[in-house]
This record gives sequence, structure tokens and C-alpha cells, in this order.
Amino acid sequence: MRTLFLSTLLAIAGLTALWVGTDGGRAFTAETARRLEVREHPKPVPNWHLEDQNAKTLALSDWHGRYVVVDFIYTSCTSACLTLSSGMGNLQREFEKALDKDRLRLLSISFDPEKDTPERLRHHFSHFSGEGKYWVATRPTHVVEKKAILDFFKVTVIPDGMGGYTHTAGYHVINPQGRLVAIFGVEEYSKLQDYLTIALAEGKSNEG
Repeated sequence: MRTLFLSTLLAIAGLTALWVGTDGGRAFTAETARRLEVREHPKPVPNWHLEDQNAKTLALSDWHGRYVVVDFIYTSCTSACLTLSSGMGNLQREFEKALDKDRLRLLSISFDPEKDTPERLRHHFSHFSGEGKYWVATRPTHVVEKKAILDFFKVTVIPDGMGGYTHTAGYHVINPQGRLVAIFGVEEYSKLQDYLTIALAEGKSNEG
């Protein structure tokens, strides 16, 4: 009986710890926790300066007042990055009106800036019809800034020992006020579409 009682207490303690540690059972993985934290606690994105595919400087604050979708890639990637870039290319077509009306921007950031020169970024873009005006490919120009960006977005990048990387893949949404407000995995592309459709419609209604 005593053993059963102790086992029950341990089970309850374990379930309690699991409940607390997973934010009420909602965050069973680090990636789920990352997405949940952003939804519930949006945070302002620092004004980093990046170099784009034309070797020009882009300050994130230049895009305040618009929704911005951000993904993280490296151009020699043969898996997740291709899916991400394909998705960004689709967004470029599907939300053409919002892009033309200066209400939406798309931003790809390379986490392999040593290899991803502006020329390589342009070449990568050419495979996905990236037009370079509303969808911009960029890289940080300093190691410290790259680390700060990855840490802020909580993007994990691990060398795979073969010249590539294992990394977090997703679409990150920054609102017109410059806050990171949502993250969608590559498997949640349709949810991203729905989110942007609603957000842009609400923004247009508020403007009117």
C-alpha cells in the first residue's frame, strides 16, 4: 500500500512538472514552445542592418508599417530551404496586390553569410522568380549580428559535418509595428496564408 501511495505521488508530481514545463500541455517540443511564446508575447524586432542581393544595405526599420514574412536559409541547402523559398515565391504571387500596395514584404536571411555573397543570393533567387523589390534576400555582415538575429528568432543552426546545416525551418511574421507576432512551420503554409489574408484585411479595414 505504501509503495502504491508513493508511486501515485511520483506520478502526480511528474504530470504536474510536465504540465508546467509544457505550458499547460501545449508545448511538447522546443519548436512548439517557440511558436507559442511568440503568439502570446510578441516582441519588438531590433533594427538590424543587412546586406541584400544587390549589395545594398537594408535596415529593418525601413519596412515598419508593413507586415513582413521572414525565413532563414542558406543557398547550398538541398532540403528545407528549397521548400521555404518555394513558399516565399508562392506568397509573392498570391499576395501580389498587398505587395504592390506596400502593405507586405518578404525577407530571406542567410545564416551562412561567409558563402552566401550577394551574387549567390541573386542566383538562388533566380530559381524562384524572386523579383528583388518586395521579396529581398539578405545576409548579416558581422558574426555578432548573425548570432544576435538567430538568438532573437530562436533559430537553431547546427553544422551537419558535410558542409551543410541542420536548422529550424519556418516563416516568421513581423507586424506593421515591428513586432514578431507569429511563426509557422513549413508544414503550416496554409495557416500562414489564412493568417496573412485576415491580418491584411483587418489592416485595410482599419485604414478605411
